[in-house]
Amino acid sequence: MLIIIAQFIIAFGVMVFLHELGHFLAGKLFKVEIEEFGIGLPPRMIKLFTWGGTLFSLNWLPFGAFVKPKGEFENDGSSGGFKSAKPWKQFLIYISGPMMNLLTAFVIYAVCFMQIGYPNQSTVLIDRIEASSPAENAGLKIGDQIVKIGDQKVNAFSVVTDYVDLHLDKEITIEINRNGESQVLSLTPVSNHAEDRGPMGIVITYPMEDYTIGEGISVAASETISMIRQYLIGIGQLISGKVQMGIESIVGPVGMFTFYQDAAKMDEQIVVEQEQREAERIEEGAPSERRTASDAASPWLNRLSFFAIISIALGVTNLFPIPALDGGRILFLIPELIFRKKLPDKFEYYFNAIGMVCLLILMAVIMFKDIFMLSNG
Repeated sequence: MLIIIAQFIIAFGVMVFLHELGHFLAGKLFKVEIEEFGIGLPPRMIKLFTWGGTLFSLNWLPFGAFVKPKGEFENDGSSGGFKSAKPWKQFLIYISGPMMNLLTAFVIYAVCFMQIGYPNQSTVLIDRIEASSPAENAGLKIGDQIVKIGDQKVNAFSVVTDYVDLHLDKEITIEINRNGESQVLSLTPVSNHAEDRGPMGIVITYPMEDYTIGEGISVAASETISMIRQYLIGIGQLISGKVQMGIESIVGPVGMFTFYQDAAKMDEQIVVEQEQREAERIEEGAPSERRTASDAASPWLNRLSFFAIISIALGVTNLFPIPALDGGRILFLIPELIFRKKLPDKFEYYFNAIGMVCLLILMAVIMFKDIFMLSNG
C-alpha cells in the first residue's frame, strides 16, 4: 500500500510539474522573467534553490504547482515583465501548460503501443488449454497455431468459434502448426461444457507484431485525439443534462487514488496471469518465441493508461474559460488579440483572485468529501 501511495503521489506530482514546466519554458523562450516556480500552492513552506533568476519553492497546499511570471497582472513598463510581452506571446505561454499535459498523454500512449504492439488478426494461436478437456485429450498444446479447422482455413477468431458452434458433439479435425511442423488432430467439441470453458476447452489469441516508430507515433496521436474527444463529449453531456452528476460523482486527489488502486490491482493480476501462462508453457514444452496479447500486456499498462487519462483531463480542463485557469486568462486576451483593446489590469487581477479562492474552496470540499466517503467505505 505504501508503495502504491508513493507511486501515485510522485506520478501525480510529475504531471502537475510538467504542466507548469510548459509555462516556464515558454516564458523563458519569450524572454519573460519567471520570479517563482512553486511546487504546491502558497503559503510557502521552504525555498529550495534559485536558478536563472527563478526561485524554486515548496509550498504547504498539495493541490498542484504554479509559475509566477514578473508583472503577470500589471504592466509596470519594465522589460522582462509578462504584460510587456506581446499578446500572442502571452497566449502561447498560457496554452503551453495544457499542451504539455496533452503531450504527456501522447508520450504515455506511444510508450504503451510501442511496447505492446498490435495483434496480427490473421493468425490464431492457442493461449490456454483446460485440464481434461477435448483439446488436451487430443494433444493440442499452448502456442499451437490453428491453420485449418475442418475444411475451413483459419484467418480469424470467428472462423474457429463459428465452425465449433456448428459441430458440437461431432468429431472435427484441426490442422495445427507446431514449431514449423504441420499436424492434423481430431477432437469432439462438447455442448455440455462448463460456463467458464468453451466446447474445446481452449482459449485462443492473436500473436502481437511490433509497430514501427512511425506507426507507433500515428496510433498514439490517434488515441490521444480520441480520448480528448470522449472527454469533451462527456463534459457536453453533463452541461446539456443528458448525464446527471452530483457532488458524489466529483473526485479529487483522494478519490483519484482509489481509482489508481484499482488500476494497480489489475496490473498485479496481469503479472500473476503471465507467470501462470509461462509456467504452463514450460510444462507443455510450448514455443515461446511468439508474443501473444496476454504476453504483451505491460505490468504497468493500467496505471500508465490511468495517468494518460488524468493528464488529458488536466490539459483540457485548464483550457476552459474559468477564472484562475489558463482558459480564463486566455479569455482576457481575446479583446486585445482581436480588437487591440485591453481590459483593465485590476479587473483581471480581482477576477482571477476570486476565481482562485473559489477553486481552492471547491478543492477543499471535494477532498473532505473524498476522505469522508473513503472512511465510510
